[in-house]
Amino acid sequence: MLHYKMLLLGDTVIDPIVRFLADPGVEPVIQATVGPYNQIYQTLMDPSHAVWQNDSDILLIWSTPQSVIPSFEKLQRYENVSTDEILREVERFAELVRKASAKHKATFVISWSLPPHLRWNQAMTYQHNIGLTNILMQMNLLLAQYFSKHKNIVMLDSQYWYAALQKKSYDPKMYAIGKIHYTRDFFALAAEEIKAVVKGVFGQGKKLIICDLDNTLWGGIIGDDGIDHIKLGGIDPVGESFVMFQKELKSLKNRGILLAICSKNNQDIAMEVIEHHPGMVLRRDDFAAYQINWNDKAENIAKIASDLNIGLQSVVFLDDNPVERDRVKHAFPEIYTPDLPEDFTHYPNFLSALRCFDTLEITQEDRVRTELYRSEIKRKVALQEVASKEEWLKTLDIVVTVRLLEKSDLPRAVQLLNKTNQFNMATNRYTEPEYWEWSQVSNNRVYVFYVRDKFGDVGLTGVLSVALKEETAEIIDFVMSCRVMGKQIEDAMLWTVLSNIQAEKPATVRAIYRKTAKNSPFYEYIKSKYKDETTGVLEIAAVNKPDHITIL
Repeated sequence: MLHYKMLLLGDTVIDPIVRFLADPGVEPVIQATVGPYNQIYQTLMDPSHAVWQNDSDILLIWSTPQSVIPSFEKLQRYENVSTDEILREVERFAELVRKASAKHKATFVISWSLPPHLRWNQAMTYQHNIGLTNILMQMNLLLAQYFSKHKNIVMLDSQYWYAALQKKSYDPKMYAIGKIHYTRDFFALAAEEIKAVVKGVFGQGKKLIICDLDNTLWGGIIGDDGIDHIKLGGIDPVGESFVMFQKELKSLKNRGILLAICSKNNQDIAMEVIEHHPGMVLRRDDFAAYQINWNDKAENIAKIASDLNIGLQSVVFLDDNPVERDRVKHAFPEIYTPDLPEDFTHYPNFLSALRCFDTLEITQEDRVRTELYRSEIKRKVALQEVASKEEWLKTLDIVVTVRLLEKSDLPRAVQLLNKTNQFNMATNRYTEPEYWEWSQVSNNRVYVFYVRDKFGDVGLTGVLSVALKEETAEIIDFVMSCRVMGKQIEDAMLWTVLSNIQAEKPATVRAIYRKTAKNSPFYEYIKSKYKDETTGVLEIAAVNKPDHITIL
């Protein structure tokens, strides 16, 4: 169970959200502390304030525009106020948030919006530099632009919360009793959204969606109905719903979420639909892997996860059949197996509403992730065609390019550090500014490793950082993508770094392994390199350059 500490600063009563954030039924568990009521500005301006002593992972600022931007309150009262004056106050507020964000791994700022129970003059609300909605949009955009330079500050869309709630967000009686601006339902939804973003920011989002076919990607059973009679596209509302569902899956794939198929079906018939049906949005190349046969689905899912080297806790399984879902839930409780709606037309909205795919940004590797995994499967096929693993490794023509961390490497390097669980020595998690600042400290070194072979360019797949202290070199992070495990690239990484730091003549090199529930693969690698496992001291002579890898 993931746990985080959060500091909440609000200018309204937001205490009711604390218990929803702490609910263990929805990961992560967030222990929240609420700062002094309606003192956001005072607290942000006072770096010695007691609230900054609680060592929180996350700072969340939930303000109302009329409270923190005095000129906006004047506008609400139809007083004469200039847009420039309002925006200057927004900039001052943004700068205070920026300074406070340095104390936390992540800072969340709730966007400003007009609650739906407040109706403003509709005839003028969008008029440029006059209307309330128009100016509020400018204020939010200015915040977003200001914070875009600081990757640890994330804005959350409160307007979406109002739209998604579809219930009362405001109860006048609760406001009269306790000055509470929001209903219980609104706080519950906001907590779920905040938790989803926390998982995304800290690299705990889902990575793989495994889908059934019949009545999941299309309507009907292909073995009975045939390719011409399944419901997919056309003028049929159900068929159109499956097209929209596939478009949602395609969007997730374009963001870096892997797709796979697990279906009890005839593979040749199923592939004919996927490749040739005019209503299909997803084609064979959109799927990183598939198991289409009559075997047990739990076994097939385990094989898919194993082939892709993805932990089951990172998998979502979508199947219309409640019996199959129940089988997977009991076999693999760590897999997220939601119950699909009984009405097919609800599939697209159901998928888009899942709160498990949030991410802070989309890297170039995310956009081509499916192709990278498909290339890895080709490598495994090549392994089956040779007499030994050693012979296979020689045929791959692996080239590893190493360099010290540059600003252009930072997004992918931090993503790798935050999302990698298996081959991860210390499981440290970072924000981009935090990691860049550490890398620039004298005697700290961060090496990044790019890998390619005859099947393609795999990209930045390894990070190894070292802190040089007097006569000791301490490895702080040693992380490698699970996608390249089993090729001795980890040996190339360690050998390269040890060779590079020899000029510093360290008497000892330490690499302290910190055990987690998921990083045993790293221990299996490093244990043979230890001279003294209790202190983490490495036996340098045990680290050799792999002959089949070219290092540049």
